[in-house]
Amino acid sequence: MDAPSTADDLFLLAINLTKRCNLACAHCYMDAETMQHGGENELTTEEVCDLLDEIAGRSTETMVVLTGGEPLMRGDLEELVAHGNGRGLAMVVGTNGVALTEKRVQSLKAAGAMGVGISVDSLDPEKHDAFRGLRGAWEKTMQGIEACKRHGLPFQIHFSVTEANAEEVPSMIDFARAAGARVLNVFFLVCTGRGESMSDISPITYERVLNQLVAAQEQSRDLLIRARCAPHYKRIAYQRDSASTLTRAAGYEGGGCLAGIHYCRITPEGGVTACPYIPEEEGSIRDKKFWDIWDQSLTFQSLRNPMLQGKCGSCEFQKLCGGCRARPLAMGGSLMDTDPWCVHTPDGSAVIEPLVEQPKKLAWSEEAEKRLSRVPSFLRKMVRSRAESYVHELGLQMVNEEHLAILSAKRFGSAGPPRPNTSEEKAQQSANQFPGDSLPWSEQAKERLAAMPAFLQEGVRAIAEDVARSEGRLEVNIKLLDRLESEQQPGRSLPWTDEAEQMLAAFLAEKAPQVRMFIAPALESAAENFTKKRRAATVERADVEAAIAQLTGGVEWDKDALARALSAPDFIRAGIKKAAEFNARKEGLECITSADLTRFRNSAMMRAVQRMKGFGIQELSFDAYAIARDCVPRLKDNPEADKRFDTIRNFVAARKNPGDLLGQDLLEKMKAQLKVNKD
Repeated sequence: MDAPSTADDLFLLAINLTKRCNLACAHCYMDAETMQHGGENELTTEEVCDLLDEIAGRSTETMVVLTGGEPLMRGDLEELVAHGNGRGLAMVVGTNGVALTEKRVQSLKAAGAMGVGISVDSLDPEKHDAFRGLRGAWEKTMQGIEACKRHGLPFQIHFSVTEANAEEVPSMIDFARAAGARVLNVFFLVCTGRGESMSDISPITYERVLNQLVAAQEQSRDLLIRARCAPHYKRIAYQRDSASTLTRAAGYEGGGCLAGIHYCRITPEGGVTACPYIPEEEGSIRDKKFWDIWDQSLTFQSLRNPMLQGKCGSCEFQKLCGGCRARPLAMGGSLMDTDPWCVHTPDGSAVIEPLVEQPKKLAWSEEAEKRLSRVPSFLRKMVRSRAESYVHELGLQMVNEEHLAILSAKRFGSAGPPRPNTSEEKAQQSANQFPGDSLPWSEQAKERLAAMPAFLQEGVRAIAEDVARSEGRLEVNIKLLDRLESEQQPGRSLPWTDEAEQMLAAFLAEKAPQVRMFIAPALESAAENFTKKRRAATVERADVEAAIAQLTGGVEWDKDALARALSAPDFIRAGIKKAAEFNARKEGLECITSADLTRFRNSAMMRAVQRMKGFGIQELSFDAYAIARDCVPRLKDNPEADKRFDTIRNFVAARKNPGDLLGQDLLEKMKAQLKVNKD
């Protein structure tokens, strides 16, 4: 069992590898003096590797972020990533994305990078470029994102919010989701270093944006939205819902200040500070062991046991939030003074105690323990805690592999979470792999999968790969599929009524054998889960109905909506149906109405316009495609995309009143968005 976390567990270590940078961002906390040429005293490759060895010697549950400056300007970056990965550490790179070329993405992935954090500060290229200090930076960053997507390197979007771009927060959330980011980190600046010349975000806007982020995270199932350098996030989450998991003190997610408690940073010269915005060094790794500094620093001790003053010291949220400690320091006060960016007025009530997970004392099956061991070590405690909470709510006493699979599917979808690869897996994948998958498939296995119905293929692939991994296999081959197909024992744990058996048999009757072998166990397992949720002992027909609905989408169409979807041109009909059902499932709708279709369409069109706006397009015109083709790598030299565009253009041109397709209200909103580019 994993040991419980303590008040000084190091969850996150940021290493500023260099002051060198290929940009000149107005908000950067680094001094400008050595941004272009670096410093003579930067940590060497050997020194950074020694630090990683020391970290791993005590904890492999620490995520290490290699940042800068711009870390891609260090020629030894891949060597450092590989070294940390080899020691069992989760290695992440924080970059502006400008130099994130195809070759660099591939080399970082090969070195074992768990992912990259890419800075995007506006969906308007001109604003982003002005913020970053280099014309053309936005386009290069977009190309970096596309390169990550093509080569399966997971990425996060980092958005530094200011008074000037705060209105873009909702659009940035949509962009991060559409781009395929795993996480959107929204950073709130503290005016130090080069940021001293900036106005920063106002307290009122700060509060408004945090409310937007909390609301967005409450509704998000496919994107993790985090506020950084904004401990008030937890206070706002509590005010909205006191039982929200976003208010938890234990664990890695959810806001709150980690500085000196679960996080610190290393300067390019080896200095150790609580965070980038608290510049006082607590020591240097060149003079002293890192863990000695971490354990013995008086500043870190005070942050772990704060004696808050002023308004923060009398606030009922002092344990849940605690305020930012860097802001009063930057304003000339002390580390424990009132956070000047907080608009909340203490009400004199008792101090609110943060939610703390209570041990469930549940047993784990051997298979579940094996699966948990494959989770990155720094996330293992959190996954264990969530799994036990989930199983506890089901009224069960043992966590099994199926529970972990369900939680993984809920969080990441059928593709599963990003996994760092072993050297053996990398060698196999480079020779033979489906794009973006974690295990390679033999050619015969690929052919078997391709013969199955399209709607089942992702689920079949995930199940087969899970079995292969649990058995230590490096690929899915035809022998494994044959064996799974021949296995007829679903492993039921509950009795079934005759009606439940008959309904399952009727549903499976018309399915091909290679489909039944995967779908039957999945349906039986899902049906028994529904039975357990209602605290029953026997599987009934309603449980099977619920399991089938879950597998097939579980979304109905009313007559008007279905007629409208079927009347759509054949080249977009399937896409409309798929997108509508996806959005309906995400919103928890049981039936799609015509009004829902209109809402889904309008939202999609406004997201498209926001992307067009980012490309500098000024009006609605088919010329936008030519501009997008130049900006989006996947559209370049893509005859299928060109053919699809010509089909759409010809369809619109053939209509007497093309504006009726979307309606005048929506068209005016779209034009108003693009008009901003003219002003």
